[in-house]
Amino acid sequence: MRSSTTRLLIVLLAVTMAAIIGIQVHWMQRNYAYEKNEFNTSVVKSIRGLYEDLDLMPYSLSHHASHIRRFDQNSFLFRIDTIPAKDTLLHYLESEFNDFHVVTDCMVRVFNAEGQLQYDAYLNASTAGTRPAPAAEESLPVQDFSFVLLHFPRRSQYIITQMNAWIFTSVFLLSLLIGLALSVYYLFRQKFLNEVQKDFINNVTHEFSTPLTVIDLSTEALGKPAVVSQPEKIAKYATAIRRQTDYLKTHIQNLVKTVVSDNYNFSVQKNSVVPNELIRQVVQQLEPLLQEKKGVFELSLEDEETSIYADPDNLYLALFNIVNNAIKYAAQPRVQIVTQANDRQYSISIRDNGMGIEHDDLKNIFRKFYRAQKGNLHNTRGLGLGLYFTKKIIDLHHGTITVNSVPGIGTDFTIGLPQNG
Repeated sequence: MRSSTTRLLIVLLAVTMAAIIGIQVHWMQRNYAYEKNEFNTSVVKSIRGLYEDLDLMPYSLSHHASHIRRFDQNSFLFRIDTIPAKDTLLHYLESEFNDFHVVTDCMVRVFNAEGQLQYDAYLNASTAGTRPAPAAEESLPVQDFSFVLLHFPRRSQYIITQMNAWIFTSVFLLSLLIGLALSVYYLFRQKFLNEVQKDFINNVTHEFSTPLTVIDLSTEALGKPAVVSQPEKIAKYATAIRRQTDYLKTHIQNLVKTVVSDNYNFSVQKNSVVPNELIRQVVQQLEPLLQEKKGVFELSLEDEETSIYADPDNLYLALFNIVNNAIKYAAQPRVQIVTQANDRQYSISIRDNGMGIEHDDLKNIFRKFYRAQKGNLHNTRGLGLGLYFTKKIIDLHHGTITVNSVPGIGTDFTIGLPQNG
């Protein structure tokens, strides 16, 4: 799902589905307009047939279009010169409605030239006892002739029932599209999960390559005759092995908890700690790896050896992750570490000369499992958890971490921690 081809396929599928739905909606609207026009035409034809069935007006006038008017969306008004008997009017009107397939409820009201209601009736009531209220008389048009008002209270429902085939087809097509979309979603979701699982299996050993390399180099050094005769070097390499072992244990625990639970949070136990000491420990631990790549550390630490209130283990982990990346992503590392302190904030800057980070990747590097897609060789990339852990640790200390990077030049991480923790 991360490939450009997959994204293109998803976009094309979405556009195609949107186009199909749009076309279907367009034709539904056109069909609705057509059915409305057909209904109006059928009513007008029924009224003209009524003029022919009954002597309502002189024949020469009865065919004049102006005698049939639309009163509102659901009502028609037509002029009469003579008021027919109620039963006669209803009989012929119902017959005309049947001939022209106007099969919906109709309120019939007959008025004389003075606007007085002569009689009313209800045709084709769909449900016994449910007769919609007629239009308010005060809203009736003032005429100087007798007229019949036909009101269709269920006109909209009737038109919709005429579109049942279209509606069923549209619902069926929409269901198919939703089913297709869900199938594609679960297909690509499974594909994505398979890729994540494959990446996890392929890269889990690389996440721990640095501490294992340090342990391996330290163990190898302990076997050299020149080291055996120097207790201080034995203690140095033994300490390196112990600290890397502790790092692996802690990192594995964090890794397992993070993978199992999205809601996992670090717990911090803050004490008075000197950041310079943590940095020296990190440098000592990573010195064998740096020497193997013929690199160099350049330290510029503040002279006061200022202490802050922080969790030493987790802060060490955060610093280790950044310095480890600085070594890992450079052919011949040159790592500069600068610390500064003032009354409010303690600042730690870690700058390298590595491959750098692309601008588009900068905003995502602290996301869980995220790895920059450009320039990350398989033998150097990890699980994308190191900087994720680092960011969480700094956030728990109510600090800030910013990144400036130039591809091909290097990267500068700046951590700001409050003096009072």
